Amino acid sequence: MSSPPNAKDNQRSRGDRTYPGGASGRRGVCSFLRAHRSCLAAGIAVLLSLVSVGLAPLTFINKQEISQLSTTFDAVKCDQYNMSTSVDALKRAIDGIFSTVDALKRDQDGMSTTVDALKRDQDDMSTTVDALKHYQDGMSTTVDALKRDQDGMSTTVDALKRDQDGMSTTVDALKRDQDGMSTTVDALKRNLDNERSRIAALEKRIHEIVSCPGGYTMWRGTCYKAFIAAKNFSGATAACGKDGGTLAMPRDAETDAFLIWLYKRVSDGFAFWFGLHDQHEEGKFVWVDGSQLGSYSSWGTGQPDNRGWKDHKNADCVRYSAYTDKWKDRECHSTFNFICQVAPGRP
Repeated sequence: MSSPPNAKDNQRSRGDRTYPGGASGRRGVCSFLRAHRSCLAAGIAVLLSLVSVGLAPLTFINKQEISQLSTTFDAVKCDQYNMSTSVDALKRAIDGIFSTVDALKRDQDGMSTTVDALKRDQDDMSTTVDALKHYQDGMSTTVDALKRDQDGMSTTVDALKRDQDGMSTTVDALKRDQDGMSTTVDALKRNLDNERSRIAALEKRIHEIVSCPGGYTMWRGTCYKAFIAAKNFSGATAACGKDGGTLAMPRDAETDAFLIWLYKRVSDGFAFWFGLHDQHEEGKFVWVDGSQLGSYSSWGTGQPDNRGWKDHKNADCVRYSAYTDKWKDRECHSTFNFICQVAPGRP
């Protein structure tokens, strides 16, 4: 059988139920919150909605203010740009004013110089006026002397009149001589015109004799032309023959240098045939006109070697090397550009 609770136990039990700080009170609060959790959540949601509804006007008001501020800022930027443009215009105007002031200063300096020059001219004029006054006094004396001389001149005039009659006779004789001279001058003019015509005809003939055909360049009385047309040796010879000439024959160092300069003008880095070969007798090179090679030659190193493309033999025709501008023998059937020469006066 259990003993009845004493007064102290009863008092502790009441305290736990009465104060939340007690164990039973805390358990009661927790039980209440768990029981009403959904209601509390709904209440909190309602409070948040109310807060949102209260803040919405503020957000709309802020957007309007922001829009107004953006418009104001754009206007300020526009005003700032207009002010910058105005400032630039003012700067240019000030520069123009400074330029005008400088020009006025220069004009003022020029006017000062002009004033000084005018003052000097005025002084010179004063000196000239004084000299004229002195000269006028001298002229007065001279006029008196002339008056005295006039009486003597009257006598002289009478003598001159008598001489004039004699001169008239002489003038008539000169006129007759002049008519004869006019006839002589006319004859001389006709002779001069005839000589001029004859000289013009001679000049035309000389030009025809010494001029080169089209595209040819004269060197030491012979016309030369470099052709950009790949032909074998015989084909190049025939092409030169159509112009009334032959393949070029550089018989001396100066002509050789001229031909190198000539073909480099039209094509640098390509080989060119010229008129030298040993087709009739190996090792005995002759020009295309049948004359011997002579003392001058400009062979490249190891040339002539009678070796053609891929060491083929019978390299009997000669060309300028594309790399060294020296003479090199090659098979005559090979195709290269070529240089022709013709005598001046050809059509």
